[in-house]
Amino acid sequence: MISRSGNKGFFAAHYEWIAAAVGVFALVAGGLVFALSLGDDPDGAGAEAVSRIAQTKPSETGVNPLDMASYFLALTGARSPKTLAEVGEKDASFLASEKRVKCAKCKKAIPGDIKAVPVCPFCGEKQAEEKKVVVDADGDGLPDEWEARHGLNPGDAGDANADSDGDGFTNLEEFLAKTDPSDKGDHPPYIDSLSIELPLRETKMPFAFRRATKIPSGWRCEFFDPARKDDYGRRGLTLTATVGQEIMSSDGKYKTGFKVKKYNPKTVKKAIKGGEGVKGSAGMQRSVDVSEVVVERESDGKCITLVVQGASFRLEPVDVQATLKYERGEVQRFVVVPGAEVNLNGEKFKVLDIQAVGKGATVTLENELTGKKHTLQALEQ
Repeated sequence: MISRSGNKGFFAAHYEWIAAAVGVFALVAGGLVFALSLGDDPDGAGAEAVSRIAQTKPSETGVNPLDMASYFLALTGARSPKTLAEVGEKDASFLASEKRVKCAKCKKAIPGDIKAVPVCPFCGEKQAEEKKVVVDADGDGLPDEWEARHGLNPGDAGDANADSDGDGFTNLEEFLAKTDPSDKGDHPPYIDSLSIELPLRETKMPFAFRRATKIPSGWRCEFFDPARKDDYGRRGLTLTATVGQEIMSSDGKYKTGFKVKKYNPKTVKKAIKGGEGVKGSAGMQRSVDVSEVVVERESDGKCITLVVQGASFRLEPVDVQATLKYERGEVQRFVVVPGAEVNLNGEKFKVLDIQAVGKGATVTLENELTGKKHTLQALEQ
């Protein structure tokens, strides 16, 4: 019974094997005929003819020697065959196999390609992905395909440092940031060009809390500004305010921008220094005024608590101050404290926090339009 493969007949389905079998049969038959012909030559005329032909010189026969160049060309092609286009599954045969790749570990042929078979079915080795070839003819760091897409010249290395859209960023910077070098509104973040200059500095209160006096309407708080001069030209200006009032000079000409929010009178008992050696003075104590006043900065509502200091005083730190350096075009510097605003080419950022980290620092800012937060860092120097 003759079998059939699919919708094709037996010969149509197996023509390649039939053709190969016919060829082998013809070769064997030709060999037998040649052998029999030699056996029917009792005088050995055939063998003598073959021997004579083998000993005949090319010049006597008029036949040119065999050109071995074609042989070596075919041999080279067999050792390093050219890569052909991928053959589909339906077209594959013993004369044209399907596409295969060599495993990086076991070196066996893997049917298909790396994308289709990412792991070798023989040894389980994961195959490396095919690398995309990036062409950069002028060596400027910009791929030719990217330059052509954005209207640049792949043969001109100078356009990497050019600013095609005039937004302050070079074409190379825009390529690295994955932005459009032909769109002025699409560019790397301006804040990426902002950095912290160390060291941080502290801003101090402009005055110290000296005392509080009881008056019919409450408490009258007195402050002292050592940097200003009084009406007589002496250094040091006395400032006053009651709870809820702004702290200012007595004539109202100088206003500090702070107001008294709360006053808390408080005393503590402290041992008298040196009293231990005096007979009958053991355990003697005295009352010390440690009253506190809470003042509020009117510009941002920040509150600072000050302790009464009397004649000797020191100015309390109120803010950590940072210097920010902006290097986009002409270099700019911003001296900021928490709550300050920084304007970078029209984009406004609010300083949320400044922190010392060892000898370094961090500054956190917020984009006032988008609300996105950014943290700048400076390492120890």
